Amino acid sequence: MHYQRTENGFVIEAGSKYSHQKVRRFLDDLSLSRPMRYALIQQRHMLVNDRQVKSEEEFLNSGDRITLVVPPEQIDWPCADHPCQVVYENDFVYVVHKDAGTIIYDDVRSADCLNGQAAAWLQEKGLQTPVRPLHRLDKDTSGLVLYSKVPLFQAGLDEQMASHRISRQYLAICTGKQMPVGTSFVIDDRIGRDRHHSGQYIVSASGKDARTRVTCLARKGNYLLFVCQLDTGRTHQIRVHLSSHGWPLVNDPLYGHRSADFEGLGLWACSITFHDPITNKRHKIHDLDNPAFHFFPLDDIQY
Repeated sequence: MHYQRTENGFVIEAGSKYSHQKVRRFLDDLSLSRPMRYALIQQRHMLVNDRQVKSEEEFLNSGDRITLVVPPEQIDWPCADHPCQVVYENDFVYVVHKDAGTIIYDDVRSADCLNGQAAAWLQEKGLQTPVRPLHRLDKDTSGLVLYSKVPLFQAGLDEQMASHRISRQYLAICTGKQMPVGTSFVIDDRIGRDRHHSGQYIVSASGKDARTRVTCLARKGNYLLFVCQLDTGRTHQIRVHLSSHGWPLVNDPLYGHRSADFEGLGLWACSITFHDPITNKRHKIHDLDNPAFHFFPLDDIQY
């Protein structure tokens, strides 16, 4: 579908697939939540060819101009004293670089977190929208975090995350058992809380399903570089999975050990892939450079 972003929302051209189809089908394809669909119609925020839509049972025709009104909403997080680093943005999302040591948010809604920096960026850009990260990163992990920019499409992006259409790649520096470069494998051990150590997680038969796809990209000395793809998003998933199989991450204070060859935790959320809610266009965004990973010849490595 083709669309235009306007000051008040979106104008979308219905393609041939919507000829003699109900409005319901169109809203289904956008994965709008039930509350959002109800609000669009009840608040007269959905028009077809400038005519108010009164029911999802109305029919569309190919080429109809569908207007979705998106009223501005308040930034709902205290602003930090500096904005976040935005690596990429479009009409639907923005992708933020998180430094190691920064938390994404806390329960007291303080400004001293990535959400606070995102709020400062929204304010600086003059955007009136809530702060909505679509996933989390551990405090000590650096890399990309995806934020929703338009509440109307939040449910659709959440559905992409749940169905793995949003995919995240991590680079991990580990020590441990050596293996041939190019070796790929899957770790699907369940993960649960460690009852004996607060804040830690372990492989546990009674834990939650967890699946990590791993490929060995490079070796140098006693170190290995893995690229990891998450099929689930459990807390500390990569750290627990790799360490439990004999590959602890460097400088992991919970599951690994110190290494003087590197600064900080050897885990980097290096890229993220997602689809635009309206056009379904696929984007793969790479993070800013990470000097810690120059130990390996990344220019020669495909990941």
